[in-house]
Amino acid sequence: MTAADYASYAWRLEGATRSIPGWMDLQSGRLRFATPEEIVFDVPLAEITRVAFPWYYFGGGVKLRAAGRAYRLSFVRPNGAEYAVARAGAALGSVAALSLVASKAADIGDGRSAGKTWRRLLGGAARS
Repeated sequence: MTAADYASYAWRLEGATRSIPGWMDLQSGRLRFATPEEIVFDVPLAEITRVAFPWYYFGGGVKLRAAGRAYRLSFVRPNGAEYAVARAGAALGSVAALSLVASKAADIGDGRSAGKTWRRLLGGAARS
């Protein structure tokens, strides 16, 4: 790996509620996003355009075009049903539920940290 190589978890956002877990990596000048089922894109950085880190992603997500196709990606694990159940349990005093709710704060911090690194690495492709 070179100094510019990096990888992190990412979730492809589709529609208002669907997210597909995956892995985004930059290696040897190529950006790739893959899910357990498929490689969604694997392109040279020159084919990454319109990179934006919208304020409403709070530093934890990116919009970009890879080889002309638009993608929305989050680096923060999306809320899932287990968190909704955990919040209800936490309100009732469940210690296990409280720990699940607390883990969401770590998810946000990790995702924002990854977003900061991706912003630095993809900055050259911003708004191209």
